[in-house]
Amino acid sequence: MSDTSMSAFKKQASIWLPITAVLAILGSSLYLLLFRRYAKLMVMATIVGSVGFGVLFSIVCFATGAVPFGIILLIMTALTALFYWWIRGQLRMCADLLAIAGRGLTENLGLVPAALGIKLAGLCVLVYGAAGFFAALNIGHAGPSMSVVSYVDEGVEQRVCLDAALNQVSCCAFYTKGWAGAYAFFAWCFVAWSAMLIMQIKLYTVADTMAQWYFSAASGANSSAAVGSAAQTAGSVKLALKHCLTSSFGSVAFAAAILALIRMLRRAMERAARNNVICCILNCVMQPLLALAEKFTRFATIACAITGQPFVPAAKAVFDTLKRNFLQTYSLWWVPDTVLQFAVTLMSLTWAGIVFFASYGAAKGGLGQDAWGMAFGVAFCAFGIMFYTLLFVAGLLLDVVNTLYICFALDKDQRRVTHPEIHAIYNQVPGLAVQQPDGNIVYGAPEPHHAPSPAQPPAYPSYPPAGGYAAPGGYATATYPAPGAYPGGPYPGGGAADYASSYPAAYPPAPVVQPPPQPIGGYGAVPSKDQI
Repeated sequence: MSDTSMSAFKKQASIWLPITAVLAILGSSLYLLLFRRYAKLMVMATIVGSVGFGVLFSIVCFATGAVPFGIILLIMTALTALFYWWIRGQLRMCADLLAIAGRGLTENLGLVPAALGIKLAGLCVLVYGAAGFFAALNIGHAGPSMSVVSYVDEGVEQRVCLDAALNQVSCCAFYTKGWAGAYAFFAWCFVAWSAMLIMQIKLYTVADTMAQWYFSAASGANSSAAVGSAAQTAGSVKLALKHCLTSSFGSVAFAAAILALIRMLRRAMERAARNNVICCILNCVMQPLLALAEKFTRFATIACAITGQPFVPAAKAVFDTLKRNFLQTYSLWWVPDTVLQFAVTLMSLTWAGIVFFASYGAAKGGLGQDAWGMAFGVAFCAFGIMFYTLLFVAGLLLDVVNTLYICFALDKDQRRVTHPEIHAIYNQVPGLAVQQPDGNIVYGAPEPHHAPSPAQPPAYPSYPPAGGYAAPGGYATATYPAPGAYPGGPYPGGGAADYASSYPAAYPPAPVVQPPPQPIGGYGAVPSKDQI
């Protein structure tokens, strides 16, 4: 790049990169708002955009002469569109869940600066570990290369060194000291573990805070199964960080070590699969299993944050919960992640295109053809700033989605409904949601089908009737009979036998039971020996 192009690049970068940084922050808020209010539209735009980009790149391949690659890309795009249509129900569920996650993150905005602070602090730790790694590699001495087998003198002070295959190699090599090599190895392990630890601390903090928010409805209603309309309070980020860095730090560190080991295995298998067919086949089989193990480790960390259990009991508990309820974990495995990341890429590419054409239009008069390279450099920097800023918010949203999923699983396992709107998303509850007499909502058994019951006689009127005793259908006001109305009895004109004969008794008369004879001497006398 010439001095003129460099000057133009600096000028355009000084204009567009600060604007991009400001718009990235505003774009993060817009990104969160769009997924909160228009989640279905965002999911649909993401799917249409992914299929459209595949078709567009296929057309570009056909236009440039790469016909085989264009055909393969077009077939893959068609299969992708068919697969999206096949899981359209899961995509609708994903959109609803992303909307709930956007609402939860909006009501707990303290997570954004907390997650940013965790990442910045972790970056300082990573820089320290990387500095120790590279410093250890430079402790040693230079010496003859051990791969040199022969050499050829081409002059007084020039020598060409050859290896066993007669290929030219360097005659000298740098050898790191033994203790420095061991230090570099442990420093590299420390960096790999610390990178995963940072992500796990962020995940634990988000999960703990969101669990406080999720279950605040239950505590607000003073019940273990509260209604979703109960008052909710934002979770305490400070309390979540305290839990993470004190009582649960061992579980978080252990989960980070597992994730670091899984990442190492995945990278090693990817490198081995490049030049070996058997390793390539093995890599295709093992990569999904390792990715599933990585996802389950994150679920176990979320369970640790919610329940406060150690890592291994929490992992067993969440595994049993998912197995008992047969939840569709695969839809939470990759669908939200794919949707969020592609939406980030789409928004970042859109802004990068605007920056590219604006920079090219401003500099093409003075640079000519060099304006393309300059504009591409500025657009690439703008894309990086926008992409990683939006990706940060997308990562928080994904953590919230996973946390709400585990909270829903725990709710379902305990047969309660804390948030009916979240339970309605899955629509796979074991029965009906019923309300108990105390107001709690729980899951009941599915109502079996019954034949229509036969007609019943009309019920007796209520007592007392709603409109008073004189109301129709109720009891009449009680009155005493007038003298002479009944024959016999205290009223003149007859006896009670005549009244009883006209109204037969509903039940047979009770038998007459005579009491036993009184003992000799009365009930208080002491019986004699003969009587006993």
